Amino acid sequence: MRRKMILIPIVFAVALGFLAHSTNASAQKVIRWKGQMAFAPSKTGFGPFKIGQAGLGAYTPAWTDWLKKASGGRLVIDWAEPNAMFPVRDSDLAVGKNVAQISSGYSAYWRGRIPETDIETGGVFFWENEAQCFECLHKYGLYKAIQEVYAKHNLLWIPQHSDAVIGIATTFPAPNLDSIKGKKIRAVGMIADYIRALGGSPVSMPYGEIYMAMKLGTVDGVASGIGMLEDLKIKEIAKGFVHPPNINGALGSIIINMDAFKALPEDLQDLLQRDAPYVTYALSTMWHNQCVWIKNHAEKEYGIKMYAWSPENIAKVTRIVMEEIYPRIAKRSKDCARLLEIVKRQMRDYGRID
Repeated sequence: MRRKMILIPIVFAVALGFLAHSTNASAQKVIRWKGQMAFAPSKTGFGPFKIGQAGLGAYTPAWTDWLKKASGGRLVIDWAEPNAMFPVRDSDLAVGKNVAQISSGYSAYWRGRIPETDIETGGVFFWENEAQCFECLHKYGLYKAIQEVYAKHNLLWIPQHSDAVIGIATTFPAPNLDSIKGKKIRAVGMIADYIRALGGSPVSMPYGEIYMAMKLGTVDGVASGIGMLEDLKIKEIAKGFVHPPNINGALGSIIINMDAFKALPEDLQDLLQRDAPYVTYALSTMWHNQCVWIKNHAEKEYGIKMYAWSPENIAKVTRIVMEEIYPRIAKRSKDCARLLEIVKRQMRDYGRID
């Protein structure tokens, strides 16, 4: 009897140990997601930026590395290059249907289905710097409002800050806004509306096709981040680059299948919802510094003329944007109008509009 009484606690202790080990093993289970990037990692480096650190495609691997470490190795993403799994322009559909659990890129590609991306991607002249963008998202409520829009498409949205230098690379002189009239400029999303408002003709084409289009004269320029001068070697064929004005901060996106997100342990859900936006904001400094280096290098080493439009030109183009583009955004959907009012409230607080 005494022997049995001794064995009972021993067996109970072993059982508890086994359960604890099982629970711990379950907690440490590795979750693997399939994802697709919109921009491929650069195969080369430039200046002080090494391979893997350079170019627009460096952003996603850096964020993924943070996620893996922050999750203790429990959440791992296997990324495919652009268009390997589905067309980049259909990323919202593919991730919403769980073809992939996550995608990173630029939401203007699916603005026809989700018109609210006009606000999400930074609009035109919404923010003077990335700090204002971050404040609008988290102090003024834009983050929650955009997430509500994406939830209707079975998606969780996380902002991918870039703090990019956004202007117009040209094959023609562009000392003022009248220079854009009649010119064919590759542009997407609201930036296409901006080019149209200046009297230009926006042309839509995949990012990777821009070089040959400019070289052959299919387009006269491209409105995008200055990183294209290095990423796509546009520095070899561009004659000029317009900046300022900075068209916008090119707020990118990470979209996650909502079912996959809800299946995560609560601590990993908190990690993505609470911490990821701060990390993408911090990573934006990396991209901004690259933009500054690219701008200086292109001017000094390739002789690209940097056209800084006058304050008078910038004031005029701002009025054009306010009068022609913003009202059209508001009419696209009730959510567009609601999100735009959030942005305009911040702009009024800073005395940028009446």
